[in-house]
Amino acid sequence: MNPQRFINDVIKPWDELNTLLSQRYAFQPDLSDVTRLAGNLAVAIKHQADLAGLADRSAIDAASLGNKLMSDVGDFWKHGPLRDSGRNNSLSVNAMFEYNADRGFRFLRNALFIQHETLGEHDFIQRSLAAIRYWLTTQRIGLSWTGSIAEGPPEFYPTSFLHYNPNHCVSMSSTRFRFLARSGGGELVPTDPPNVRIEIYNAPETI
Repeated sequence: MNPQRFINDVIKPWDELNTLLSQRYAFQPDLSDVTRLAGNLAVAIKHQADLAGLADRSAIDAASLGNKLMSDVGDFWKHGPLRDSGRNNSLSVNAMFEYNADRGFRFLRNALFIQHETLGEHDFIQRSLAAIRYWLTTQRIGLSWTGSIAEGPPEFYPTSFLHYNPNHCVSMSSTRFRFLARSGGGELVPTDPPNVRIEIYNAPETI
C-alpha cells in the first residue's frame, strides 16, 4: 500500500469532512457536501483492500466493523439498493447541541449518521476513523496524524442557531437537530430540553 496515496485518498478527505462537520452550518439531512464527501470517502476506504492485495473481504469486515460499514455505505452510494438488502443503508446529517439549563446551548458538531438495515445506527465520522486506523495498523503506515474528531468552540448561547451556506448545500427544505446534556459523570447523553428556540441564518459570507 502506497502511504502517499493513502494520505491523498483517505486521510485528507477525512480531515476535510471532519472540518466541515465542525462548522455551524445547516444541512439538508440527506444531500449536501457532507453526504458527497462521505460517500466518496467510504468508496476510497473500501478500495484499500484491493490496493493492499487482500482478496478476502469477509475477513476484513469480520475484523473491523468500521470497514464493514464503509464497504456497505460505499456500495450503496455508488449503486443504490443492493442485492443483499441487509446491507442497504442511508445517511443523514444531524446538528448536535449540548444543552445546559443555566448556560443554554452549545453547538458541538454536525454528525452524519449511518442508518444500516441490519447493523443499526452509527456515527460515520467515528466509524470511518476506526476503519482508517485499522489500515494504518495492519499496513504499518507510520503517520503522526491523530484523527481527532473536531467540535465547535465551547460557547453557549440562548438559542440553537445555524448558518445556511449554499456553497455546501445547494438547497434545504429541512434540517435535523439532536440535543445532549452532561450526565453526572460528564458524559454526553440524549436529552429533551424543556424549551428550544431554533434559528437559521444566511452564512455571513453569503449575505
